[in-house]
Amino acid sequence: MKKLKNIYTSICLLGLAAVGTTSCEDWLTIYPQDRVVEEDFWEDKNDLEGVRYAAYKQMCSTVEKFAIWGDLRSDSWEMNQNRHGDQGSWDTYNEIMQAQPDSSMSQFDWGGVYTTINFCNKVLQHGSEILEKDKQFTPGEWRQMKAEMVGLRALNYFYLIRAFKDVPYSTKVINKDSEVEYFGLTNQLDVLDSIIVDVESVKGQARNRFTSNNDTKGLITNAALYAMLSDMYLWRASLHEGRGLLTDTVLLGTDSVIHTVEGDYKKCIEYADEAIATLYRNNQQGNSSFGASILDKIDFGLTNCEMYKNDFENAASGRTPQLVALEEIFGSGAFSGKNSEESIFELQFSNSDERSNGAVNHLYGYSNGTHLQVCEAALGAVYGGSVNDDNGKYDSRTWYSVSKSTRENRDLGHYYCFKHRRPTVNISDNADKEIVVDDSDADSYRNWIIYRLTDVMLMKAEAYAAMGGKENNKFAQQIVNAIHRRSFCNLKEDVKIEEDVTTGSANNPKKGDAVMPGSDYVKLVLNERQIELLAEGKRWFDLVRYAERNAGGQSGTADPREWTEDKPIGDGYAGVKKMVETFMKNKYTNYTVQRNRLKNRYGLYSPIYYMEVKAARGAIEQNPVWNKSKYDTSGFE
Repeated sequence: MKKLKNIYTSICLLGLAAVGTTSCEDWLTIYPQDRVVEEDFWEDKNDLEGVRYAAYKQMCSTVEKFAIWGDLRSDSWEMNQNRHGDQGSWDTYNEIMQAQPDSSMSQFDWGGVYTTINFCNKVLQHGSEILEKDKQFTPGEWRQMKAEMVGLRALNYFYLIRAFKDVPYSTKVINKDSEVEYFGLTNQLDVLDSIIVDVESVKGQARNRFTSNNDTKGLITNAALYAMLSDMYLWRASLHEGRGLLTDTVLLGTDSVIHTVEGDYKKCIEYADEAIATLYRNNQQGNSSFGASILDKIDFGLTNCEMYKNDFENAASGRTPQLVALEEIFGSGAFSGKNSEESIFELQFSNSDERSNGAVNHLYGYSNGTHLQVCEAALGAVYGGSVNDDNGKYDSRTWYSVSKSTRENRDLGHYYCFKHRRPTVNISDNADKEIVVDDSDADSYRNWIIYRLTDVMLMKAEAYAAMGGKENNKFAQQIVNAIHRRSFCNLKEDVKIEEDVTTGSANNPKKGDAVMPGSDYVKLVLNERQIELLAEGKRWFDLVRYAERNAGGQSGTADPREWTEDKPIGDGYAGVKKMVETFMKNKYTNYTVQRNRLKNRYGLYSPIYYMEVKAARGAIEQNPVWNKSKYDTSGFE
């Protein structure tokens, strides 16, 4: 994507580049109020491609929102206790983390995401027109581009419904402020149904890979579409299960399609396999151009799941641990502009394109400007004790993700995540051979991974675990163990991890098996996701999905926005309670305060930015848990 700087520049000159949506009425606007520009712009394939790439560039500008919405409120983080100059942001993030968000906080302004969506709508609206005008633009090229834009639009709506629940939904193009209708909220489940149908309609029609690896990993491919579908079906199954809607119907035009919770979990597994298989084929075909192609892979007997193999054989005797997987996914590979073979879709940042990713340095890592530190108690609970116990201490992911710094004048009392910061990891000389981070460097052009191999593998594992039963639980455990063993190293014994997964069991675990929390296989999967995907904007969304799955059906007070006489639905308090008492209690000593503040399922989602409520003139209702009286819009003309 770095070759596209000239295209971006030409779009900016025409006034068509993405803009921030700061006024109260332009939340879907990307074009200026100049019809001549709009009417004269769409002439050939280059114009279409320019807006197509601008959609990706615009999405890059929303990464910090995605990280805050998907991570900040989770049990993985505490506020950095080293105060610094950006006290305003520190205070804001602390209030959000303490379940006291305010609808006036700009962190909940969704305007940038709708700008991305409108770019996608623009391409989809004008594609057929350009196909008629430009004879160099082929139907095959349009089919592939259409699949990309449908997928990218769906992905942005997917972020919105996971963060806000019910959101305005439209596939209409907005050219100027006067064309903005007062869109009301569409129910989360209806939006989810719509985007699943959309992505289903274009699956397999995108490119499998591009000439450039940056484009293969940085644009929507078929592997990315399959990963999205796996994720969306996992969410839909969970949302329906928690509401007691074991069977539901989606209206497709004049036809009705019946789907079930179990069927959606199976769809999650099916599309996870498709994503993994497509990624495998892509890497095989493009292997020679990947810098990591000479590295060993390991799949632990799982089909197509080729993960980078860590070399731990000589780790105990060496001064510097061999962290092949972490280096290739987050270290030298990502920082040098090279994309990992394990990556499925990641947003690309580069100095040459004038796109920087400040989110990773603003939120994660260690510096005077970083706001978050790792919650040691919560991450320790993943390992059944402490991060420093053997189960955690010899997991190489913690060396990057849950480490103290030994650099002079650094805070030695807390843990920080160095995953995005080029850490220099060494083995200490003490008897326990403790892993330490001697130093780390920030990089403002670090790519942001949306989907990667182990993420999709764990979606599949969660679907198996959610369905339950001996065989399904076995499959879930098998996947989790493979991912866990890839990163596990006992420095005291200098153990080479065994590759045969078939004989491991909960009662007779092998070296490197994941900790087994009783018989709760869903918790086993979520524990593994927490450490594997730490600082990737996933954890709070995982906890929301867990809470929704355990929402209790019709139990509790009726949900006023979802209740109907034929399908009474409870308010989800049971799921909130279970999520807090299972996971959040590890972070908060008085976790009942968190539970009481969340109240019901709406507390799991973010407040809507108050300017949007005001601009909608009654069409958008504020989240009822966060509906503060000072933002009451009654009386607006």
